This record gives sequence, structure tokens and C-alpha cells, in this order.
Amino acid sequence: AVALVAAMAAPAMSGTDINGFYRAKAYTSNYKNYTTGNYVNPSPADNSSTNDYIEQRLRLKFSMGEENVKAVAFFEQDMMFGDASGQVARNQGGAIQGDSINLETKNVYLWFKIPNTGFDLTVGLQNVSDPYRGHFMGGADMAGGLATVKFDPISFRFGGFTAWERDTNQSDDTELFIAEARIAPVKELNIGLNFYFIRDGADALGGASGETSASNNVAQQFLGGVQVVPGITKIYMPGVNFDFNAGVAMISGFAFMQFGDRVYDSGAPKTKFSGYAADLRVDANAGPAKVFLEGLYTSGDKPGTTNKIEGVVVAEDFKFASSSSNPTSLDMTILAPSADEINTSRNLMYTSNNNRANGGYAMNGVRLGATFIAAGASMKLGDKLTGKVGVGYLRANQTAPVALAGTNLNLKKDMGTEVNGSLNYNIMKGLDFGVYAAYAWLGDGYKVSGSPDPDNLYDVHARINYAF
Repeated sequence: AVALVAAMAAPAMSGTDINGFYRAKAYTSNYKNYTTGNYVNPSPADNSSTNDYIEQRLRLKFSMGEENVKAVAFFEQDMMFGDASGQVARNQGGAIQGDSINLETKNVYLWFKIPNTGFDLTVGLQNVSDPYRGHFMGGADMAGGLATVKFDPISFRFGGFTAWERDTNQSDDTELFIAEARIAPVKELNIGLNFYFIRDGADALGGASGETSASNNVAQQFLGGVQVVPGITKIYMPGVNFDFNAGVAMISGFAFMQFGDRVYDSGAPKTKFSGYAADLRVDANAGPAKVFLEGLYTSGDKPGTTNKIEGVVVAEDFKFASSSSNPTSLDMTILAPSADEINTSRNLMYTSNNNRANGGYAMNGVRLGATFIAAGASMKLGDKLTGKVGVGYLRANQTAPVALAGTNLNLKKDMGTEVNGSLNYNIMKGLDFGVYAAYAWLGDGYKVSGSPDPDNLYDVHARINYAF
């Protein structure tokens, strides 16, 4: 009977794949506390408390279909040990009788490829990253359509996404359109030419029916002390990226600019956008070690400037995703987010534009921009043991406006220097255990006259991860 059931089930299961990971991290830190966002001085500044807690994440990805067509469902469950139970909320359910409704749907989409062609299409709620290491939009989950066409040595990627639908009236949607071309003139060199277009009508109707105060947040923010009125934002974003295999090293980088405006229904002066960013990275082998050096620059808003946004606008500004602009390639822990984070993600430069306060693009003078230099090395220390070290320096390119004086939000540019290291042991296939530590010396950007200097920051955590 068992053999018969297995034989009958085999054809139905032949096109089904399940993969994902389980990850748990135990923290000791004087600034991380199961939250996301920019680091702000503790209170009192010179006597920050130590936080100890454990968080976990499970991700499950189901792919059903055949060689040329697949339906995909991707789910996630996050929690902190002992946080809450019996709640209707995400990221909870870690307390006794922890039966919260906390299963999150990350992706649900259909992928198919036209046989014997280079064309494929993904339709639905999917994960999308830009070609700039995710500095505008990395790992964002959005609903839309994305097509890829390949004609060696050229490939194209283009599509459109509705980040916010609001009340089904098209005039107040938030939309993103992308067009990318990638060419490999020689096998050692890949060049990408990209163009993004963002249209945001969040307040085109001044708060359309069905909108909540959260979804209509831009109308409640301020630009230069004047409340924002309904209008349409259009931002154009051309850019280039490349990677070059020089033999002894891999050299890669990108550059993009943003221009456009927000036109207000009331006829008030336009808000102009003019941001830019650039990055250069070198990866190389140095004996038994793998090393990297990376530099990042993003423009910032000049203090006191009104009706002009010169800092880089990122995905969060349009509510494309929470914390989707993560500069994880810098491989930091305190200065910038790590690709290994679960829900704890509290850093000096939380997003690529170094936005020092909530409020999105309508809040002038908080995108300080960033000059970031990072380096690191990793090396096998045995058959199963790997060590890694890193160092980074962060400096704002602009200071905060005078209106933020006393809030410890970067009245000076020097933000901090970090050193970090880790040891990771592979227990068996897919199962790893590691110990991680990082320490950051805060710069003058966090020191306010007449207030105690804040403590330097540290993070020590143990991590277990099983990928399947």
C-alpha cells in the first residue's frame, strides 16, 4: 500500500521544490534592540544599557511547475524569543502559547519561459533588486511584471510595478518602471545601461477615499516649514554599472543620477530633485585570503535649502519597501546593515542616502549623503572553520539643518569608524554556527555641546543557520 501511494504521488511531486533556511541569533549589544532604523543617542547618552535577546527567522520557498513554467510561493516567519503570544501581528508569537498570526507572504508569482527563445516573464508579487548593489532598491517585494530577453552578448530586463495602489484610482498610484540593458563586449567585461522612472501620485487627490493616514503620509509632512499639498512627483533615474575581471582582481562599480520634480496642484513652486551616487569595489585573492576594498559616495541635501532635494531618493521614500535600500556589500555590522540581519537592523547609516529622520522625501535637510570606505578579508582556517575581519569609516556629506539642533542628528560630518570580525564553523552540510563581534567609535556627528558624549557602540552575537 505504501509503495502504491508513493508511486501515485511521484508524478504530482516531480515538479515541486522546497528550499529556504532557519536562522537564530543571540545578541548582546548596547544599541541593538530588535528594531530597525538609524542609530540615535541613548538616553542618558553616556550610560546606555545592555540588551540581551534572541531572534529567529524561517523562510520557506515553494516552486511548482516544470522546466519552462513555475508558480512560486515564498513565506516567512520572524519572532523574538518570549515576545508575545495570542496576537494578531507579524514578527511575534515567541512567548508561551505563542500562536500569533505571524506568517508573512513575501512572494507569490508565476514565471514562464517561451521554449527555444531567450524570453521569460515573471508576473505577480516578486523580489526585485536594482543593478547598483541594492543601493536604491535591494530585495524589495513588489507586485508587477518583469521580462528578460537575451540575445548573446546582450540581454534586456524591463517591467513595471505598482508599489501603492491606494483606492484603484490611477492618478494617485505610486509606480516604478525599469529598463536595463546588459552587454558583454568581451568575456571579462559586463556593462549595464539602466533607466528607471518613478511616478508618485500619493497626494494627487489630497487623500483619496479609502486612504489611511499612514498611506497618505506625505500630505502630513513638511518641506521648508510649509505643509506639503497634493501633487504629482516624477523622477528620472539613468545609470550605469559594470564588472571587469582583471585576472588578479575583480573590479566593479556603478553610478546613477536622479532628476525630476514634484508639481503641486495648488500651483506652489515645484520641488526639484537632483541626487547622484557612485560606488567602486575591488575584490582580489591575497594568498589564502579573499580581500575587498569598496568606496561609496551619495549626495546630500544642503542645510536650509527649500524646494530642492539634492540627496538620493531611495525606495523607502516612496514606501516601495521597508529598509529595502541596504548597502550590505560594505559588509559592516554597526555603520551599515549586514546581509545576514533578520529584524534587528539598527545602524548609523540605515539606508544609502543616510536619511537621519523619518519622513520620506518631503522632509528637507535630513538626507545627509555619505562617504563610506570599507575593507575586509576572509580566509579558511581549517576544513570547516572560516574567519573574517572588516573595517569601515563613515562620514556625512552634509550636516543637519539648524532646526534639528539638540537632537543629535549629525550637526557635524564625522559619524564613526568600525572594526568587526567573525568565526564560522560548518557543522555539517547546510548547518553553520558562528560568533560575530563589532565595535564602533562614534564621531563628532554624535556629540552635542553641553551633553555627555554617547558611548561607543558594540554588538556581539552568536548565530546558527541551516540552509536547505
